[in-house]
Amino acid sequence: MALEIEEKMLLARAEDTVALCEKQNCIRHMGFLTPAEAELIRRNIGKSSVSTIFFGGYPDAERTLFVALPDYLEEESAKELVSVVEIRGREIEELRHPDFLGSLLGLGIRREKIGDILVLDERCLVFADPKIAEYIAENLTKVGRKGVSVKLASLDETEIPPRKTELICGTVSALRLDSVVAVAVRTSRSAAVSLLSEGRVFVNWTPEDSPSFKIKPGDVFSVRGFGRFRLGSELSETRKGRLGIRIEKMI
Repeated sequence: MALEIEEKMLLARAEDTVALCEKQNCIRHMGFLTPAEAELIRRNIGKSSVSTIFFGGYPDAERTLFVALPDYLEEESAKELVSVVEIRGREIEELRHPDFLGSLLGLGIRREKIGDILVLDERCLVFADPKIAEYIAENLTKVGRKGVSVKLASLDETEIPPRKTELICGTVSALRLDSVVAVAVRTSRSAAVSLLSEGRVFVNWTPEDSPSFKIKPGDVFSVRGFGRFRLGSELSETRKGRLGIRIEKMI
């Protein structure tokens, strides 16, 4: 598939990041990427003499930095590139992700400076560029119409609760995308094929419309209108030779 102009520009930035790391022998990085942007770089970036990782502040982060590391630095060094802001306030449970994002962007912050925004029961955690995190702590006083208190929190000491998931089990004849989607959204294979043809299915944040596409354990896939899923690594075989699969639906 031919790359779009925006995709070529993104890859050029990634290659420049690696080249600067090699030339200057110091850590270099790009701003927070969407999962689709990170996947594009992961698939297309060439080999180099430096290490490259994607880091968003915690293991399951969706928005991540693309980081190039010289050989004398460990991956732990990437922690200096991300800070976490903790937001609390009365009636904060009434606020949602768009409320927090809108208030942050309202401060004049570019989206690429902000990583994941985790809206939890009694607080919201914002992962951001360290300088931007300080700016948020100093300037954010309201989210929507709710007054809030803001402080910087330690990345190492911040507890991230596990993502809530729903387990879906089923059987397929093979790990074809149409079969797995049918199990995930509890529909027929023919209906799953229609979802694919309508452009509503993404695998690892990349559009996929081929019913016979081979999905792998660990892959993340989403179906617009139904949610996001992960195919589990545990496979079993039934007496009739079908594959038993476990799918996690993100809630």
